[in-house]
Amino acid sequence: MIEEILTNYINFIRNFETLLKAKYKQDINPCSFSRAFFERKGSIDGIEYWFHGSGCTAEKDGVIYAYDIAVNEIEFSQWKFSELIRTYPEYQKLDYTPEFVEHELYQLINKGILGWVIIEGIEGKDFGCVFKEYRVIIEPPYVIN
Repeated sequence: MIEEILTNYINFIRNFETLLKAKYKQDINPCSFSRAFFERKGSIDGIEYWFHGSGCTAEKDGVIYAYDIAVNEIEFSQWKFSELIRTYPEYQKLDYTPEFVEHELYQLINKGILGWVIIEGIEGKDFGCVFKEYRVIIEPPYVIN
């Protein structure tokens, strides 16, 4: 089921980006250049959105899709992915624990669908901790050669 949720998540993000590109007549990733070409906060096709740092949060019908973008790659933390599960009516009924979600995301790493992004510091400063994020390596329909 996590793979199905991930598919929904990725498809929503890519469709949202397509809407922004069409609205602003740009063929660039909206997260990469939002300050220059896209409104940082707005609404499009029933989706409320706001850009922040290296990412965006979009909300449609109470469902939250939070993510980051590196070049054209979707990145997300377990918390951001869990926000989708928590706010999506069909998925919240599954009552997944954080440990279960983490385990299932790890299985998608083993399948080659996701990979790790580890950020050890920002601007050369050591935080004393490591931030763990996932990155999408293969987008739906997950054809692995």
